[in-house]
Amino acid sequence: MPQRFDIAVAGAGMVGACAALALANTGFRVALVEPAESEPKSKADDEAYDLRVSALSPTSQQILQQLGVWQGLDQNRICQYEKMFIWHQYGHSRVEFDCVELARESLGAIVENNQIVRALQSVCDARTNIEWFRPDRIDSIEENSEKCLKLILASGTELEPDLLIAADGRGSSTRQLAGFDVIGGDYQQQAIVANVNTEFDHQFTAWQRFLSTGPLAFLPLANGQSSIVWSCDNDFADDMMSLDDSGFCRALGDAFEGQLGRVERISQRQSFPLSWHSSERWLNNRVLLLGDAAHGVHPLAGQGVNLGFSDVGLLAQKIGGLEDAWNSKKLRQFERQRKSETALATHAFSALKSIYGLDHPAINQLRDLGMQVVQNSPVVRRLLMKQAMRNMA
Repeated sequence: MPQRFDIAVAGAGMVGACAALALANTGFRVALVEPAESEPKSKADDEAYDLRVSALSPTSQQILQQLGVWQGLDQNRICQYEKMFIWHQYGHSRVEFDCVELARESLGAIVENNQIVRALQSVCDARTNIEWFRPDRIDSIEENSEKCLKLILASGTELEPDLLIAADGRGSSTRQLAGFDVIGGDYQQQAIVANVNTEFDHQFTAWQRFLSTGPLAFLPLANGQSSIVWSCDNDFADDMMSLDDSGFCRALGDAFEGQLGRVERISQRQSFPLSWHSSERWLNNRVLLLGDAAHGVHPLAGQGVNLGFSDVGLLAQKIGGLEDAWNSKKLRQFERQRKSETALATHAFSALKSIYGLDHPAINQLRDLGMQVVQNSPVVRRLLMKQAMRNMA
């Protein structure tokens, strides 16, 4: 017999597990479908840090705290950063943001992705109104005569939710099954990620330098290392990945202009292709897209997951407390608001990547002038920081 649920969530990564938990907390009965067999394991303080990290905004941290997730993270592996330092290759101006100007303790926190997933899934395990289907996946979706969905899983299990949330990432198979159209583009870049030891301390600062070949970020880790996200044009990325560790460290230090002294040691390196995408619709036949299933942005300073958590926060506000998870009016309101906000972020990240990569005297002068205005105006800096903290959460 089919099993009835208010909501089914495809994908138990950061956004999917967060959505399941937030909606379960409002009273809905949730089915959580995840292909991976088990949650990531917790790590000891002295174990190597994961190569994939996120810069969680204060609002994202607040969402996780309200869900009882933040408390489950290993606090010794979280690095709160207090400053952000931005400069570019073709100019002399720099911009520094400092949490002191907002009377806050930090601008955000650098946390390993696998630690966030582990904590989210652990809290989901404790909720009696969340039922796991793991390892499993959705093989077919159809709307039945009772105006709810019928999902058939790879295991043969049948689920009947009022609403299906697709939160299974950029290559979402659920999105494809539900017939959503997606537009997107290839940046012709790769992101190289690694953890490095530097001669000088990271100063609890997130560093971002814009280069002609792509932006380079140094993000502070709690163990004193820095997590790098180096977005490079494809040919240049191939050249960098072909270097031995000492050659790569020298090239990285040069690209970073030695802000933290020599790059002394490096972990293993990984690279992955960069692209952007956006779904034309987020809601279709009782299927709703969230997170990377709906939108994908350039990984500038590890900020993308904040958009997904913002999706979850607004969705819980819109339908939390309703008797029926399927409320087309509320869900359309959610879709309109989040589509406009994420479209702005997607194109803003793309524009930053492009504009700061151009080398032209007039553009360089305008860029420098704009950065000087920001740096010399505390009011403008505070406005930008407040807006970023709201929009990236």
